[in-house]
Amino acid sequence: MRALPRSDTVVAFPRSRLTDAELVHAVAGGDHDALSAVWTRYVADVRTMIQSCLGPDSAIDDLVQEAFVGFYRNAARLENPRALRSYLLGIAARVSAFELRTRKRRFRWLRFTRTGTLPDAPAKDSPLDPRDSLRALRQILARVPELPRMAFMLRYAEDLSPQEVALALGISDAKARRAITRGRERVLALARQEPALLPYLEPWLEDA
Repeated sequence: MRALPRSDTVVAFPRSRLTDAELVHAVAGGDHDALSAVWTRYVADVRTMIQSCLGPDSAIDDLVQEAFVGFYRNAARLENPRALRSYLLGIAARVSAFELRTRKRRFRWLRFTRTGTLPDAPAKDSPLDPRDSLRALRQILARVPELPRMAFMLRYAEDLSPQEVALALGISDAKARRAITRGRERVLALARQEPALLPYLEPWLEDA
């Protein structure tokens, strides 16, 4: 990894040119411009993750801020600074889960795709249109325990590898794989009660 710019030139050095690892080290050293660069680089991903958990919600802006504050406070403790995106998505997932728990109401988990629409699937006779299927999927995910649900979303909605899921959630690789598997099996088991969902879910769940 190349050295960070010297302190007498750092003001003029574009933070956007730094790698994720260099940005983390700079933020850990109190560089607020580096924090702004992290925000610019990943705020859209963090916002998408939180909106996936909550749906449209007036608290999203505050929770995005909270996620980045959490990163700022803990930047010096990141074990793998190169996995910055995974770490931020993990914070976003935990912030969202905590928000939902504290509200003490039924989970409205999740707007499964980034666009809010389901992936293309073979045409099948079904009493449900895609909007109804998406609503049914959210209801299913609300019945999955928290850790498997977060692991499931990070793996299949955010397309993180199992190793990245482990980094994002601060758990071992083995525990992450178990959580992904548990989440996948639970979702499929519940989805089988609504056959209209299976064509949409199966392409996402073929791999381990």
